Amino acid sequence: MGLEFSVSYAEDRRVLFRIDGEETSVEEFEHYYTQVYAVSRVSVEQFLPHFLYYKLKVADAKRQSWDTITDFRLQCSALQNEILKSEKRGVPQKQDTLLNWVRFRQISFLLPQHASSEQERVARQRIDSVYTALKNGIPFEKLAQPYIKNLLPSPYLDGEWIPERCLIKEFTEQLSTLKKGNYSAPFFSPLGIHIVYLLDRRQGVYPSGATGNVAVQKVANSGPTEWKDSLLNKTRMELCQVSDGLLAAYWDKRHGGTKSGNISDKELQNYFESHKNDYTWDLPHFKGGVIHCLNKKVASKLKKRLKKCPLDKWNEEISAFSQENPECKVVVETGLFQIGTNPYVDKLAFKCGHFTPRTDLPYAFVLGKRLKKGPEDFQDVRDEVQRDYRLWTERAQMEELKRGFRIEINQDILKTVNCSGKK
Repeated sequence: MGLEFSVSYAEDRRVLFRIDGEETSVEEFEHYYTQVYAVSRVSVEQFLPHFLYYKLKVADAKRQSWDTITDFRLQCSALQNEILKSEKRGVPQKQDTLLNWVRFRQISFLLPQHASSEQERVARQRIDSVYTALKNGIPFEKLAQPYIKNLLPSPYLDGEWIPERCLIKEFTEQLSTLKKGNYSAPFFSPLGIHIVYLLDRRQGVYPSGATGNVAVQKVANSGPTEWKDSLLNKTRMELCQVSDGLLAAYWDKRHGGTKSGNISDKELQNYFESHKNDYTWDLPHFKGGVIHCLNKKVASKLKKRLKKCPLDKWNEEISAFSQENPECKVVVETGLFQIGTNPYVDKLAFKCGHFTPRTDLPYAFVLGKRLKKGPEDFQDVRDEVQRDYRLWTERAQMEELKRGFRIEINQDILKTVNCSGKK
């Protein structure tokens, strides 16, 4: 995500850049950069465009007065109060502490801060209807669909990895009692009344493979790393970081977010077709599967069943075959195999190398096709295409944002920020 502009000015050595006159200080940039560098060792030059994009989203959200929306103010206030309570207790949050992360879906009916009994009754009636439908077997996804289309219902992006410390207490308490794939009973929070459905739970700095909201990740890392004499200023920055992080999360939600789940297969296919040359291979690949069975006779039966079966249905077909023929044990490996990564594929598909047959299933064969130049379609390299499409979308969004704001960057000051995040 390159920067195509740079305006240097020297009148204030504390200011790194301005967006429509609103200043971002070197201290604030270092506050974010130190957290990111501790995890990724990214350079200042690489981090600046992402940080600027983040701040542009915040500026755009403020321009549209999203910081005055009631549910945003309640959410922000709840998170900021947690930081203030932590500071008051004198218990700093260490940067290297492993965080508890959750992915969840929600159905929420928001209520104003001083909701009337009638508003609460109507919201309770609506959520009870949803809960009854869930208990009757209606999938959560189907029930949630009408609500996620509402404009800015919540800063939490459905399905995103979110640290528990970024959730208000009521959400944390409910999610902590759930097992993966289960949903909660209706519950109230300062925001309204909700039902949550737990998708997954992990512990770490940031879950590997996550393609989620960078703004929420920044909020996750907003804990102080050490006590300093400038504790008051540090706390102020953390409170601002919570507010900015939530505004950027609102912006992401309004603009479709960045998570791969919001990208349709058609969009990915179109992007792949337009960028096929980016996915060419230096080495040939084999697309298909390796099947291990007892003998050639069993292999012949399997070939007939699998030959016209889509690759993603092989496991189902083999499971059905095993039930019909319990005496015939079968093991299958499917996927995209680069030459040199699987001895069976090397020998049987590429006619090179050798393999030692399994003792329990001595007969092996492959079924599929060799791909010499590159993938057939985006599904062969789905993860890479999703990543590239997301980055391409972010670059396009940033370019659009840049056209709407006057941006000044102090490049001389930028050069003084070193890899430790300190000037």
